[in-house]
Amino acid sequence: MQLEAMKEQLKHIIQKYSAGKLTLKEQIELSDQLADPHNRDAEEILHDDWKLQPESNLISERDLKPILDKVHHHIRLNEENKVVRLNFMQHFQRIAAILIFPLLLTFLAYFYFQDKPTATTTSFAEIECPMGVRTKFQLPDGSTGYLNSGSRLKYPVQFIGERKVELVGEAFFDVVHNAEIPFHVNTRNLDIKVLGTTFNVIANEDEQTEEIVLQTGSVDVSSRNGKQLAVLSPNEQLTLDIEMRTFAKKGVEASQYTTWKEGKLVFRNENMQQVARRISRWYNAEVVVDDRLLDDYTFHATFIDEPLDEVLKLLSITTPISYKEEKRETNKDGVFQKRKITLRINQSKINQFR
Repeated sequence: MQLEAMKEQLKHIIQKYSAGKLTLKEQIELSDQLADPHNRDAEEILHDDWKLQPESNLISERDLKPILDKVHHHIRLNEENKVVRLNFMQHFQRIAAILIFPLLLTFLAYFYFQDKPTATTTSFAEIECPMGVRTKFQLPDGSTGYLNSGSRLKYPVQFIGERKVELVGEAFFDVVHNAEIPFHVNTRNLDIKVLGTTFNVIANEDEQTEEIVLQTGSVDVSSRNGKQLAVLSPNEQLTLDIEMRTFAKKGVEASQYTTWKEGKLVFRNENMQQVARRISRWYNAEVVVDDRLLDDYTFHATFIDEPLDEVLKLLSITTPISYKEEKRETNKDGVFQKRKITLRINQSKINQFR
């Protein structure tokens, strides 16, 4: 019974091939059976199929000889028994001409070219935004966006079957809607899936958090191992703590996280830790809060292409804060390190802000 079932399965595969519905896995399976000189069932079924084909469909046996030689060589290398039945090979050559010519090519490609790049290998492009500037980009599907200072975006030059990009740094995306092919942004730790929406992503290599802020539409956020974390609605933010492996979702004013693409640095009643972190990203500096008393203060302001010194000056005027810039050191190559600014409470001004 088992042999009959195997024979019926072989017939089924050959019928699927004749109908043009054979998968790559089934092609390889059929190729393996055809290359087995002891497989009499395959010989019998293929011989019957060959007799049903019109003579005009036959391809010259001479044209297949180099391919068949390679197949035979591979069989000889992998079998201890080197005797091949002549009548099987004669039928095999004739049948291959009308039925399994593509299978032979698949068979050869599988064993001889599986580790070599093919013509369908995906090519990628990468945009790297220099420090201190912002770059607008357009993707192959028409989606657009902006890349922030010091960020990198990698994407295929043509989206085939999927829309997926890789981000390091910060970017704003305006994704063209396509319900059949979702758009994915991959960071080090997150997979962000959308159908068509506008949102901002922050995933800097030197920070312990990653953030997504949704402006319009809907965003499905998962970890890179496929575990769903949250679905965001407009004006919501998800923050991932990489070290603690925790995340938090909260409501925000999305515009204050997305207007950077227009050269605006916007704060809307944000605590000083958030202010320091965003100033650090914006100006590629290290701004730290060195006083827990500052956690009780918030900041509200909008800056348009202002230098860091002007931002710090206004901060010290409108809050009970003083700042100090550390002396910049150089590394062994003579390159200056980032500017480091420390924020502290200004005790002489604190009563003015109570």
